[in-house]
Amino acid sequence: MRFAIPEANAKAFRQALRALNNSGVPYAVGGAFAMYHYSGVWRNTNDLDIYLERRCVPSAVHALTRAGFRDHGEMAADDREWIYHAVKNETFIDLIWQPPNRLRPVDSSFYAEGEDGTLLEVPVRFMPTEELVWAKIFTMNRHRCDWPDIFHIVRAMRDRLDWQHLIDNMDEHWPVLLSFVVLFDWVYPGESDAIPDTVRNQLIERKQAHPPSPQEPTREAILDPWIHTRPVQ
Repeated sequence: MRFAIPEANAKAFRQALRALNNSGVPYAVGGAFAMYHYSGVWRNTNDLDIYLERRCVPSAVHALTRAGFRDHGEMAADDREWIYHAVKNETFIDLIWQPPNRLRPVDSSFYAEGEDGTLLEVPVRFMPTEELVWAKIFTMNRHRCDWPDIFHIVRAMRDRLDWQHLIDNMDEHWPVLLSFVVLFDWVYPGESDAIPDTVRNQLIERKQAHPPSPQEPTREAILDPWIHTRPVQ
């Protein structure tokens, strides 16, 4: 299924991508467009997620400004710690240099190990599937959950995913990945072979060897970094 977006959005996306390409700034496309590239599943969006190293942000902002984009400012508290929102004709280009929970900054692997392709006839590099999964797996809060996106990626990529790389990137937060695997098996029992048993067994063994401790900190802010800044409802 080919994605379809309003021409005004498509035009702005093309202008932004060409401006970034001409600037020489290294970046990778993530978000809905990367998910579509790898899985063929489309989710409507009016923003384009660009992942880049923090050192490259000023050059990218300059390129977008010259292309007619303006600074939209913060959409939530402390946005400027991880994202820059550029906007033109209600179309957003989000420059992302770390996730909102600040667990891990974007590094060169996000584009150096990505996959070349085209987006709206513009040559781009899509972020690696493992980094795409990692970026989405912590998005689970009262307003949004990206796990359905990861379901589609895993089903489409199967043996192409470097699961050990993903486990290593999860670091101490591997229980989140185990939770995802358990839910995937429940949702798609006929496709459980999309995740190798070695991955499943490794995570289960870790769980058995490391039961939760009352001394461990609460981690709700890792999934929802704004939980303590939103008004109580």
